[in-house]
Amino acid sequence: MTGLSIKNKTTSLAIVFLIYVFACFMGFLVFVLNSGMHLILSTLLADIAATLIVWIFGIILKNSSVYDPYWSMIPLIIIIPWIIKAASVSVGDILFIAAIFIWGIRLTINWIVRWRGLSQQDWRYTMLKNKSPRLWFITNLMGINMMPTLIVFAALIPVYFGMGQDRDINAFSVIGFTVCIGAVLIQAISDRQMDLFRRDSSNKSRHIDRGLWHYSRHPNYLGEISFWWGLWLMQIGILPGLWVTIAGPVLMTLLFVFVSIPMMEKYIIETRPGYREYQKKVSVLKLLPRKR
Repeated sequence: MTGLSIKNKTTSLAIVFLIYVFACFMGFLVFVLNSGMHLILSTLLADIAATLIVWIFGIILKNSSVYDPYWSMIPLIIIIPWIIKAASVSVGDILFIAAIFIWGIRLTINWIVRWRGLSQQDWRYTMLKNKSPRLWFITNLMGINMMPTLIVFAALIPVYFGMGQDRDINAFSVIGFTVCIGAVLIQAISDRQMDLFRRDSSNKSRHIDRGLWHYSRHPNYLGEISFWWGLWLMQIGILPGLWVTIAGPVLMTLLFVFVSIPMMEKYIIETRPGYREYQKKVSVLKLLPRKR
């Protein structure tokens, strides 16, 4: 990386940091002004307000990737009032906090390392804008910013109900936490393997087919989906009768299966010869032996 690009990235990160500080401040104001409401609702309104601030700055800077770190950063802040509302911190609470912070910090650091600065916007956003410029305002607000915010919030609901419960952990709690940590490891390993693959210039027109990617076409997405199911399993271990919270991980799964993966695979097919043959042999998400 050249000195100029390093300077650009450092400046860009500083700008994004200040945007998120301001977004969190405005979210906090909304949270305080609505403190008389149920905690879930006041937290949701604060989350929406912060998202709108990030969206506005994305428009000002003409780069919707300003929203990208929101996915992993904001859950670390959202759970703070949920922790405070608990009269005491139990072992189960510690497992929830540990899982979310390990996941969030790892994913945010990964974004910082990969992001090249405000000169870079996710190719998917550019594609959507070029494809339907008249709908870009709505696509940017609802599709890129608001929808992920709402889905992540829904997937965090099991954490709200699972924390602050004076109950001992059980097999479901342990299994759920293990799934969360395993999911983070799958993400970390697959991201690392992808980074090493991209560094080799000879792979420029090829698709990755090594490591975890030899057994799953999207192991990074598998890790992300599994993480949210792990949180839900932890909650079920504490409140086994509260099944309605399954909506969160279900929505998360649908987002990846019907939006993220099809969009990604269409792009790869158009840019990487031989990917169709790879599709026939390798599982979409699950880590399975290759088909003959």
